[in-house]
Amino acid sequence: MTFENPDALWLLLALPPLLLGLGFWGWKAKKEAAAIFPLSLRHLGKKQLEKYATAGILMVMLIITLALPRVTYYVSAAAEKTGEIALLVDVSRSMAARKDPDSTSRLERVKPVLYEIIDSMEMLGQVKISLHGFTTIARSHVPFVGKEDYPYLKESIKKMLDINSIPGDGTSLGESVQNVVGKFSEAEQAKIIILFSDGEPYFLLRQGLTYHEESNIKRAVKEATENGVKVITVGFGEQEGARIPLYDSDGEFTGNYAKRLGVDYVSYFEEEFLKNIAEQTDGEYFYEEKLEGLIEYIIDNLGPVNSSNSSKEVKVYQPVAHWFLLASLPIWVVFTRRHILG
Repeated sequence: MTFENPDALWLLLALPPLLLGLGFWGWKAKKEAAAIFPLSLRHLGKKQLEKYATAGILMVMLIITLALPRVTYYVSAAAEKTGEIALLVDVSRSMAARKDPDSTSRLERVKPVLYEIIDSMEMLGQVKISLHGFTTIARSHVPFVGKEDYPYLKESIKKMLDINSIPGDGTSLGESVQNVVGKFSEAEQAKIIILFSDGEPYFLLRQGLTYHEESNIKRAVKEATENGVKVITVGFGEQEGARIPLYDSDGEFTGNYAKRLGVDYVSYFEEEFLKNIAEQTDGEYFYEEKLEGLIEYIIDNLGPVNSSNSSKEVKVYQPVAHWFLLASLPIWVVFTRRHILG
């Protein structure tokens, strides 16, 4: 057993003189009381000995808990993975839609998932990740970076990824996938695009799937397949549709919503397009309320790393301070009932 805070163990040296001092003072007080009242010193002595022994055990356990004990064991090192992952995020106007003015937008709900993916890839060793926003086109916010630059990648998501952070008026799923397919290293075996969107095509002031966008999606699927790029799609949006509230410079809701053709613009979640793109590129579709298995699926589709380190063992520390706290509970009960409550 080792200790994260071993300095606390020095308190154990101070414990015996403290208990002896308190015991001597308590025994002196009891002798004085026995001289006045008809008390049995033998019975009092036995009771006091039990009291201070119990108190000593409790204090020892408390000191050990403060020292933060931990047990050490070895486990096989996790197999490293390699590959390139492009995070492709819809930043078009519809991603600002939300259920009500006080709830979070679709884009803000995407960001925690991005952070979770990045954190999960860090332990795999050699996975490179890039960040792209898209409207009618996709543009790079961060090129492919290794785990040493993941903090920069996460900070870029926080500060750069915003509505209309990429130029373009509308949303083209097909054009955006085509823009990113060519960004992967040619020699890389595992190439994954993770596309986050509400799935709503919006092109040339037309809401819904146009012939132009349908052609773009077909070309995107063809290019991804030919280049060995798997597309995982993740849907964010409200099945019943949602409006885009407008806020003033202080972030207060103005009472108005974004309009199209003179009426409030309602953005609808289009799951079908996202499912089709994933299915045709041998990928998988996930919905924001059912993300169980997303991380595992990504990892399963990365490539293995041929390394001698995969057979090594790593040291793992398991905190066990709570063991001592739990073990002390019944002793506290006995101490309280016999020596405090009487």
